Amino acid sequence: MTIAELYESRKDEPQWNTSYPLNPEDWADYRVAAPLPFSHDRQLSFYIHIPFCRQLCSFCEYTRMLCPDEETQKRYLQAIAHDINEFKKQYGNIVLEGFDIGGGTPTTLSESNFSLLMELFRNAKEGIEQSEDFEPSIEATFNTLSVAKLAGMAANGLHRLSLGVQSSSHSILNKHRRNYTDESQMAEWLSQAWDAGIRIINLDYMYGLEGQDTMTIDNDLETIGRLHPQQVTLYELRTNTTKAKGAFSKEELSAQYAQYFRGLTSMGYQARYGQNTFSMDAMDQGVSSYLRKRMLRGASYKGFGLSAQSMSKCGIAYNKGKLSPQPQQHLNVDSYPEEYTYLLPARELASKYLAISAYNGSFDTDRLHAFGIDMKTLKEPLDFCLSQGLLYEDHQHRMCITPIGFDHYGAIFSLFHSPAKP
Repeated sequence: MTIAELYESRKDEPQWNTSYPLNPEDWADYRVAAPLPFSHDRQLSFYIHIPFCRQLCSFCEYTRMLCPDEETQKRYLQAIAHDINEFKKQYGNIVLEGFDIGGGTPTTLSESNFSLLMELFRNAKEGIEQSEDFEPSIEATFNTLSVAKLAGMAANGLHRLSLGVQSSSHSILNKHRRNYTDESQMAEWLSQAWDAGIRIINLDYMYGLEGQDTMTIDNDLETIGRLHPQQVTLYELRTNTTKAKGAFSKEELSAQYAQYFRGLTSMGYQARYGQNTFSMDAMDQGVSSYLRKRMLRGASYKGFGLSAQSMSKCGIAYNKGKLSPQPQQHLNVDSYPEEYTYLLPARELASKYLAISAYNGSFDTDRLHAFGIDMKTLKEPLDFCLSQGLLYEDHQHRMCITPIGFDHYGAIFSLFHSPAKP
């Protein structure tokens, strides 16, 4: 099959997005019964996964569950604290480039357990050198915030807050089993957050949700314009990883993104077409330092907690609970060790980086060299994409998606994946 034929065969398949590998079995030959080594990774980021939520939205693709009782929350945090301490004992001479706390919804924790999380975060950073651009971040929802939680974030150095909105339409959120927060409440919480010392607020929105149309997207844009957060992130509904059903074609999804893009950039948000993050500051890429390093450079990170993912220069690992149909069964334990560890060849690591970088709509050819990839092996798909106007090279040697290419960005990025995979 030629590259052109391969591209045509994948254009309208939803599985070709930012997923890699498509199935865990694709890496079966690389699995080992050992922890993922980080001996060659002095610079890396930390990630803590809090899988607890007040409601389970149908569009969410992450490991999550309804928030358990306070004692179970506490024990979960204690297990993470144990794992971080053990990791620091083994790899103490590191430079921390980022530190994100996500989920789930970390702010679903009770007041006392959220204070415990902040103590855990503070202790995890202690004694570790931090990069100059170190910018940690935490995820939240409006209906789980409190004045005390905001104060705890700021006091412990969490100055970036990412809040999930997804849509400003009550009817759309209701279709996906998500609670609605009206604009006046959102505005009040943003004011409280800034007053508490939070410097950067990001609002997450989604496109591809059932019921979305040009009018609801215009309403989203008008809401964003009035709230005026420093950053906005757009996520496309990935139907192959969730229980939500896709209601739109690739072309319709692209048109929805284009409407958001035009609206956001007209307000002064900075982004290149095809990028899913928007910021009033063009230099910060609209993300935390953890995501910036991971998305742009394929940098290493260590994940803590249920099902959390890690990546080193040697491979990828997933913690206990990753493939469990009932993740709540893995609570009340003393540790969340890596359960699936894959020592990967350079081409597989590069393919994982390419999938992650698709969120930015670009990939770094210099970074592929760092993975050990000979660009001659990518000449055929690269020549095809450039000749068809699907990609272009910018002044930083990044291959960037064009507006035409964005219609089928997943099919384009998959052309550069390991040839050993389908």
